[in-house]
Amino acid sequence: MNERFQNNSKCCELIEYGDLNDVQKKQAADIFLEGFGHMMTFTKDKELLGSLFYEIMNPTLFICYVEDGEVLGILGLATNKERPLKFDSDICVRLFGKMKGKIISKQMNAIFQKQAVKADKDLYIDVLATAGKARGKGVATALLDYAFALKGFECCYIEVFSKNEPAKSLYQKMGFEVYKEEKFSFLTLAVSNFGYPIMMKKELGQ
Repeated sequence: MNERFQNNSKCCELIEYGDLNDVQKKQAADIFLEGFGHMMTFTKDKELLGSLFYEIMNPTLFICYVEDGEVLGILGLATNKERPLKFDSDICVRLFGKMKGKIISKQMNAIFQKQAVKADKDLYIDVLATAGKARGKGVATALLDYAFALKGFECCYIEVFSKNEPAKSLYQKMGFEVYKEEKFSFLTLAVSNFGYPIMMKKELGQ
């Protein structure tokens, strides 16, 4: 998959993670950690985290926004059958040691490999992140538009923390509506600085 288009007079592409070169894959992993690194509490070693996500990001379920050869945004897609991040036990053991690696694999997969949606025609935005220097320049919008245009899906789901006002505003502008708020949950306690999770959905084809 490789889609070319113009954004603000720049030459842009949407490329599957597996088709990126090594430098671009590292850029994609860095963008993930910039947006979600606060959830990876099992280590403070940023280099080690970068190596981990470089290896475990799904080659086809992650779509990357590339501008002039540089990755500026990532989109991780999930269905009722698969999710884009799997903490492979062998990789975790190699990077963190046998005991810690197995614990990381088990605990993180309990979160990131849990079924995201129920129906075959449901699509879940598991990851959406933009490089800091590219925010507000249409990167996230282009990635969401790609997701909305995928064939065979009727409803798209996404989650956002309540204190993330820019993301909430974007999602509402793109047609998402709130259907559930989890003001009291384990995740709320774990990342309280970011507020509570808000679940949103958009009927596709509208």
